Amino acid sequence: MRVAIAPRARVATPRAALGAIRRDLVDLPGDPTLVVHTNVDMGSRKRAFMLAASRSVAKTLKKPESYVAVCVVDRADIVWGGSDDDCALCRLTSLGGIDLENNKAVSEDVCALLGETFGIAGTRVYVTFEDVARENMGYDSATFAG
Repeated sequence: MRVAIAPRARVATPRAALGAIRRDLVDLPGDPTLVVHTNVDMGSRKRAFMLAASRSVAKTLKKPESYVAVCVVDRADIVWGGSDDDCALCRLTSLGGIDLENNKAVSEDVCALLGETFGIAGTRVYVTFEDVARENMGYDSATFAG
C-alpha cells in the first residue's frame, strides 16, 4: 500500500524581504560547526563536552558563541588502523578563521577535552578543518554571499 505524502507548504516571502534577508546574511560572520564522531560512549558527560567545545571554537575563531554549532555522534562504529580502540574523527567547518594558528589551537583544545574527559589519546584523534566560501554555505533560505 502506498501512502501519499502531501507536498510541503512553502511560505510566500515577498522578494523585497528576501533581498533584505540576503543583505543581512552577507554581514554575518558565519557559522563555525564542529562535528565529532567517536566510538566512545560519552554518557552523561556528552553535554559538558559539547558546551566546552563550543566555547573553545568561539574563543579561538573570535566569533560569537551564538553562531557556533557542535554535533557529537558517540558510540559510532569506527575502526582506525585495524583497531576499534577509543578514537574520534572531527571536522571544523567555518566561514573564515581557518588558519594555521587557529587550527593548532582548536586541535589542541579538542584533543585535550577528548583526552581528559574520555581517555582518547591524541594519536587517535583526527581534526579536519574546512574554510567554506560564503556562497557555499546556506542559512535561512539564502547563502552568506547573498
